[in-house]
Amino acid sequence: MPPSVNWPIFLGIIWAVILLGLFSAAFHLTRWPTQISLVWALIIVTVVALCARLIPNLFLPMGAGYDIESYQIVGNLVLHRKDVYTSQEALRRHPYLPLQMYWMAFSLWLAQTFDIPFVKIVRLAPILADAGIAVWLILRLHNRLSLPLAFRSGLLYALNPITVFVSAYHGQFDAIPVLLTLVAIEMIEVSPLRSGLWLGLGILDKSWPVLALPSLLATVRNWRQRFSLAVGCFLIPALGTAVYALMFKASPWAIIHRAISYDWGIGVWGYTYFFHLLSVLDPAHSEPFVFLVHYGRYITLALLGGIWVRWARKEPAGSGVLTILVAFFAITHAFSIQYLTWPVAFAVLNGGRRTEQWLLRYTLGAFAYMLLTYSTLILTPAITIWMPWKQADTFFIRPSTFPAWLVAVAWLIDRLQTSTLHISDDKGLI
Repeated sequence: MPPSVNWPIFLGIIWAVILLGLFSAAFHLTRWPTQISLVWALIIVTVVALCARLIPNLFLPMGAGYDIESYQIVGNLVLHRKDVYTSQEALRRHPYLPLQMYWMAFSLWLAQTFDIPFVKIVRLAPILADAGIAVWLILRLHNRLSLPLAFRSGLLYALNPITVFVSAYHGQFDAIPVLLTLVAIEMIEVSPLRSGLWLGLGILDKSWPVLALPSLLATVRNWRQRFSLAVGCFLIPALGTAVYALMFKASPWAIIHRAISYDWGIGVWGYTYFFHLLSVLDPAHSEPFVFLVHYGRYITLALLGGIWVRWARKEPAGSGVLTILVAFFAITHAFSIQYLTWPVAFAVLNGGRRTEQWLLRYTLGAFAYMLLTYSTLILTPAITIWMPWKQADTFFIRPSTFPAWLVAVAWLIDRLQTSTLHISDDKGLI
């Protein structure tokens, strides 16, 4: 092999392919140990999940360039007690509420103090949360299913390459709000207030868990419980914002505005790509794409609202959240590659052969896109060796999203049809 080979990227590709093979093997295995204990199931899944993520964290000296640089900038501002949200240095660098920035600052301090690469430290939080999700799934499912099936579910998540790409290759921290949302779904049966607090903590980390709130509200049966859930959900982000504003003498509105105005990645995914392509090929007719840039979020929210009212609100909380997340991928106007990790845990949680088949198709479609994008663009801009960046992005990288997007569209149609049949059956029984 020529000496110019980027060995970390090459090893990353090999590792991802190995994980995909192991995931597929775990998916297709039908015979599972019947005598395994809960303790051993947890130990095995924990070890597998950590190895799957810590190994690439060790041999990959880089993460997503822009994001890791952003984490360093934000962490440095926090360490120097400067406001992240008004700093020109951090403009467009932290479109979230103030929680994860403290980990960024602590990671930077550790890196500087002990002379350890920053990227290898900052990825540890999402890696641990991602492994925690696999463990959580066993704990959640072993009472509902048999322990062997719960063990299988934990392994399916532990070995899923999509989640490994995001946490251990990219360094994005979406696994943390996923885990917190899963806990919120579990707590809804115990205490709506505690459920809201967990979901609020997820929102304080990243804004997207708010998509789960309607399904959680629909699960509780009276307005007092709904009020408790809503209070808990908004209390944590409000307190987190207030504490940051006091510590850094910042404007609460500037913090909130930064989080709610986040709207990047238009034209990267789904139907919006075709409007982006039209604007590139014929700039004189770019009005439809400009319209999407300004109003696409309202189209997405309206469609998600309609799907929730017609279908998702009649499902249990976990199923409703999965339906909304699948719907988001089918109809969203804006997209970032780390979003692809969102529905994996909820699909495993919902279980059932039908959902698992869709998860396998989704994983295969997303894997093709992510392997290409991480190995030629995000971790290293190798694709620019063969073609200019704009051409590569428009005609090579963005079209590679089609398999995953088309799977999401078909998955949504299947979920809506299945939900309609269940609703019809319920009415017939009544």
